[in-house]
Amino acid sequence: MVNRGQVTPGDWVVVLGCGGIGLNVVQVAAAVGARVIAVDIVEAKLEWARTLGAVEVINSKAVERVDKHVRRLTGQGGVDVAFEAIGHPQTQEQAFACLRTGGRLVLVGYSPRAMKLNSGRAMFREMEIVGSLGCRPADYPRVIELARQGRIRVAELVTHRFSLDEVNAAFDILRRGEAVRAVVVV
Repeated sequence: MVNRGQVTPGDWVVVLGCGGIGLNVVQVAAAVGARVIAVDIVEAKLEWARTLGAVEVINSKAVERVDKHVRRLTGQGGVDVAFEAIGHPQTQEQAFACLRTGGRLVLVGYSPRAMKLNSGRAMFREMEIVGSLGCRPADYPRVIELARQGRIRVAELVTHRFSLDEVNAAFDILRRGEAVRAVVVV
């Protein structure tokens, strides 16, 4: 959020994908003072995003074009920073399309497939594209302090618990997108 996304208070941020990682992106962006728009196709996950600090939510199945809807919401031609937390070329391209001139795309979701990029748009609009592997160990103390202060929520995101014998059921629930965070307790 801070290192790769360079999010500052007052920035407009869009997060595509409200699974476990995306919801953490939503709440950390809100904790640093950003105005967050969350995008997903599952209403329950959008409700989680709203609870965790998103000021707007978009069900991408309910709008013709996510980027047009985002531009309308921000009133500034798009967001300052877009986070793609799904790892799909189509949503990576949607996230890029949501950016204002000078905006930054942070790729958080992994995909082995290539996304299409309009390099002319990136160049003429002076946009940035960066990747992120997540929280660096050097940042753990700050993140732990945010959790200690109650500015981010961790325990509430654990929606399913499984024993080690139930690990396959845990993977099935994750694959179906039914869990925010599933943990295996030994």
